[in-house]
Amino acid sequence: MTHRRPTSHHSLVHVHVRVRLRDGGSVLLRPLASGEVSVLEGVFEGLSSQSRRQRFLIPMPRLPGSARRALADVDGHRHVAWVALVDGVPVGLCRFVRTAPDTAEIAFEVVDAEQGRGIGSALVDAVATVADASGITWLEATVAPDNDASISVLDRIGVRLQPEDGLLEGRGRLRLPEPARVDRRAVLALSGQLASRASTAAATSSSRRSEPCLATS
Repeated sequence: MTHRRPTSHHSLVHVHVRVRLRDGGSVLLRPLASGEVSVLEGVFEGLSSQSRRQRFLIPMPRLPGSARRALADVDGHRHVAWVALVDGVPVGLCRFVRTAPDTAEIAFEVVDAEQGRGIGSALVDAVATVADASGITWLEATVAPDNDASISVLDRIGVRLQPEDGLLEGRGRLRLPEPARVDRRAVLALSGQLASRASTAAATSSSRRSEPCLATS
C-alpha cells in the first residue's frame, strides 16, 4: 500500500520553474518565501565588493540585520521576490516593491560566479511577468552608472534611465521582453500559490513592515 506524504506548510519551496540558459545549462526559479533570510545571505556572500556596491549603491561589506529582515519581508503583492538556484544553491534574486498602485521599483542581483549566463534576464522576466499580471504598468529603478549589464536588462523591460546625482534613475511603461526567457504560464501559476498563502497570513497579522533597500545589480 502506497502512502502519500502529507503536504507541508513549506512545500512551496520545493516547486520551481526550470529555465534553459544560453550556455546549455539550466536554472531553477521560484518565489522567495517570507522570512527566507538564509537565501538572502547566500546570494550576498556570492557577490564581490564591486557587485555589492552596484547592488546597494554604497560599499556593503556585510548585510545589516535590518536589511535582511526587510528584504525577506515579502507578501506576494506589495513586495514580490524570486530566487534563482543552480544545483540547489541560491545564485540570484529579483524583486519589486510597489510605490503606487500601478508602479513598482525593481531590483536584482546575480552572484559573480554565475554572471553572464542570462540568469538575471530570466529572473527579471519572471518578476516582470508577475508585476504585469498584478496590475503594475510602470517600473522604476536606480542603477550604478558602471553597471552596463543591468542597464541593458532594464532597457528591455521598458525602464529609461537618466543621470541623477551620480547615479542612473528612471522609470518606464512595463514591457515584457520578447522572446520570453521563462515559461510565463508556469511563473504565474507558482506566483499564485505564494500570493494565496501570503494573503492568508497577512489577514492574521498586524505587524508593521519596513521597506526594503532597493538598487539594481
